[in-house]
Amino acid sequence: MMATFKETFLQRIGWDAHLKPFLYKKLPANVGWSATLGSMCVALFALLTVTGMVLAMYYSPSPDKAYQSIEYIMSDVPLGKLLRGLHHWGAGAMVLVVFLHLFAVFFAGSFKAPRELTWIFGVLLLFVTLGLGFTGYLLPWDQKAYWATVVAANIPGDIPIIGESITNLILGGTVSGFTITRFYAIHMLVLPACMIVLVIGHIYLVRLHGMSEHKSESNPEPEQGTPETGNGRLYRFFPEHCFRSSLVFLVIFGIIIYLSIFGEIPKEDIVGTIDESYLPRPEWYFMWIFELLTFFPGSTEVIGSLGIPTLCAVVLLGLPFIEKSKFIGMAKRPLATAVGISGAVVIVYLTITAFAGAHDYGKTLLIPDRQLTENEQKGMKVYVQQDCAYCHQVLGEGGRRVGPDLSNIKAKGRTPEYLASFVKDPQAESRFAIMPKYDLPQEELLALADFMLAMDFSETEWRRISKESIVEQLQKEEGQGAGE
Repeated sequence: MMATFKETFLQRIGWDAHLKPFLYKKLPANVGWSATLGSMCVALFALLTVTGMVLAMYYSPSPDKAYQSIEYIMSDVPLGKLLRGLHHWGAGAMVLVVFLHLFAVFFAGSFKAPRELTWIFGVLLLFVTLGLGFTGYLLPWDQKAYWATVVAANIPGDIPIIGESITNLILGGTVSGFTITRFYAIHMLVLPACMIVLVIGHIYLVRLHGMSEHKSESNPEPEQGTPETGNGRLYRFFPEHCFRSSLVFLVIFGIIIYLSIFGEIPKEDIVGTIDESYLPRPEWYFMWIFELLTFFPGSTEVIGSLGIPTLCAVVLLGLPFIEKSKFIGMAKRPLATAVGISGAVVIVYLTITAFAGAHDYGKTLLIPDRQLTENEQKGMKVYVQQDCAYCHQVLGEGGRRVGPDLSNIKAKGRTPEYLASFVKDPQAESRFAIMPKYDLPQEELLALADFMLAMDFSETEWRRISKESIVEQLQKEEGQGAGE
């Protein structure tokens, strides 16, 4: 009776026709441990899905309750701290593993025919993973969430014609309750659905075309799916590869558990908290782009914000069609290997530099290395009094990069009248502007405009002065004025 039931059940689920061939498929003889990275991506996504579902039961996606609901999860929900830790550290681990998997496939040359579509699906999975990270870190509704979203969402504004429409679509106008609910829906529904579809497609293509196999001198023409390894043992998807992947996952999961219990998730003040010393930074996996922008001040900022990332995305998607060589592995592809290593070094270097360069905003100011005119000096004092250096950078230094870099603003063809009008009422010039209004006397507005135009460093050298020295000078002048 039991045997008949078992045979009937296995037949109904398609064991012999579909599941058994899937599980026991023989893999190439020399599959290495790097092949477990793909399995790790799926396992970590499953971990994030489960923890995300539980967290969603206690989270409220509204400006007046989001921050408080996170605190409630951390302090009052049973195992809430552990759950959020698993989700937080698991998200970082998934981004890292996806990057490592992408680099491993690139260096192995496993993206070549007939695996072009497999690679493209993998690159799209990277983009979705980064999208999940971007939409996720707004949800705590703290200072970091707010300012990182403001900066990133305004980057598409540099796109001609459609830029402002894209920014409006992302934010729902300005960063508000519409933004947080929109991001929550995208993070919980849209992107996970895309991820599931892409994962299924990616796994199907991997099983269809198999894993790429390296050729060696001892076995110059290995047959795809060779059942035996060098020591004569079978290597199949199950149980050998699943066992190896399980060991790797246990190590990663153990690290995540440790960080969740003993590590502290960075906690910042709620949105709207006034803190002049606040130093906003995105998550670590976006830090290299954040640092990249510092190399393109003023009108060239669009190169760092859109040009280079777009070029990287296009090259990644088109890589199977760009590299025509039939060789695989690193040794026989020296140019591709050098490019890959250089790219990895640049990303790591920019990330480290971004963390090392973290400092208080608005403490220093770059000005032309010449005698400023009387009106420019007056504008500089207005610039310091209104704390413009807190949001705006000059040659990549100073502010939080919420507003545009003010170096070489003259190259944009701005006039003193336009700048004065914009500072007085930014929304009158652009409805997407997030800069507050500064209802200053027209004389001060024009002086400020002259100072901004004076920061033309195309032909003039610059020098650095501290904000403190200017404040002291202003206090001294105020004291003299009161004495008279």
